Amino acid sequence: MTKICKSCGKYYDGEFCPHCGYGNKDLKTKAADKYKKRPKPVRFMDEAEKQEYYERLKQEREQKGADKKPAKKSNKGLLVVVALVAVGIIVAGLIKSGVISWGEKTDVIYKYFDAISERDFNDYIDCFPAEMKEDYQNDREELGCSKEEYMEKFVEVFKDEYGKGFTVSAKCGKEKKLEDYSMDKYKAAYGTVPSISEAYEVLAKVTLSGSKKTNEEQFICYVGKVGGSWKLFNLEYSAGTLTPEMVESSDKQK
Repeated sequence: MTKICKSCGKYYDGEFCPHCGYGNKDLKTKAADKYKKRPKPVRFMDEAEKQEYYERLKQEREQKGADKKPAKKSNKGLLVVVALVAVGIIVAGLIKSGVISWGEKTDVIYKYFDAISERDFNDYIDCFPAEMKEDYQNDREELGCSKEEYMEKFVEVFKDEYGKGFTVSAKCGKEKKLEDYSMDKYKAAYGTVPSISEAYEVLAKVTLSGSKKTNEEQFICYVGKVGGSWKLFNLEYSAGTLTPEMVESSDKQK
């Protein structure tokens, strides 16, 4: 029976969540503990929890002062934006049709971890397929957070453990092409499934660092090619010792 993880919100089967380790009594890893401490997404809260969360968020925002008014843009700037959007739409159409294709499968993995380090919400959600991207956008709107606030809350639990200046980086290694995989859970969660031309699992060595300490973990990253772009579908914490055989250094590293 498919369940929703109370810790990270992912769908899973079995006795515990393979994404964050929630429910696994035998899993005693710092990475799993960090994920267990993450706040429950608003979309999984009941009405009482939502009311309490929004009230607390409102108080936090009032302490920081009123939000700044957006700066007025000139008509010239607007025309430039319209032109760029038009070009973007054309390029996006070519990518979706497969006429344009670029980038390596590992690019989206590096982009994901860079976005967390830089607290860049736009780059963060752009790593995911459209359905997941919309889900994160809705989550931020329900929280009433700015993009910067959302990302700060995302890394808050990591900052508690690693200290100020928290950053995270990845080194991609061993790759495995997935010939047989199911998207049933994805469809059950989002109602639709993107067209994937290629799919891989990539082993990544992830370095988490802050003013208090630095630690290395390993994750299995699941990526798929949607149109002409690689997207990140899931990450799973991989317990065990990092070895040269498990993480073979790639040519591209950030």
